[in-house]
Amino acid sequence: MNKMFAVIKREYLQAVRKKMFIFMTLFFPVLMAALFIVPGLMVAKGLGGKKVAVIDGTGALQSSFAHHLDPAAPDPKKQLSGRSRGELPQSIDVEYVGAQGQASLQGPAKPYLDRLNADKDSGKRLDAVLLIPANAFDGNEAKMTYYSRSSTDLFAQERLGSVANRAIQRQRLSARGIDPTVVDTLTREVPMDSVQLSRSGEQKKGSEANFIVGFIFAALLIIPSFIYGLETMRGIVQEKS
Repeated sequence: MNKMFAVIKREYLQAVRKKMFIFMTLFFPVLMAALFIVPGLMVAKGLGGKKVAVIDGTGALQSSFAHHLDPAAPDPKKQLSGRSRGELPQSIDVEYVGAQGQASLQGPAKPYLDRLNADKDSGKRLDAVLLIPANAFDGNEAKMTYYSRSSTDLFAQERLGSVANRAIQRQRLSARGIDPTVVDTLTREVPMDSVQLSRSGEQKKGSEANFIVGFIFAALLIIPSFIYGLETMRGIVQEKS
């Protein structure tokens, strides 16, 4: 037993005296904090106000884009679809451009694409440009194109794409004699709340936050164990050699 403790003590002291061990012990918490904080900062940056130009090749979606997309403002369509809950804190200032009859949208879109690189203080700078093809209503291979200055501008892209798709669907229904309002009412989703019950019957909310906290603590436990296990394995291999 004394010999075993002597071996363990020797291996431990040899491991903790290494520069890599000391470096990882001091640097690892900083690395883990950066892994969780930096993506959050990038996402928060992408949730700010956006100025977007919409080049509409159909020329029929002006009513859907000719306003300031603000989650604080009530929208009857969102209320009907049940999507007003949990709206992201992002406002989008839309500059609508009708390009009906244009064979290609590259011509009308070029001056707006150039404004993506304009100076921030000029007042003409755009954060993104959305191109809607002329065959969006009946083209099987129609595809919208979203040009952005930021690689993390996924929320604005999703919101604009959702607005455009809902407007296109409503136009398709109207062309076939179907009232889009009736369809929105019939297909309205019912929201769901998550409630956690304790043993005493007390109701608690915030299960998503509990899952995230649990995931972070699990990562903090597994990753250091993996790193220190590698150090121990390396010491055993050296000892056997």
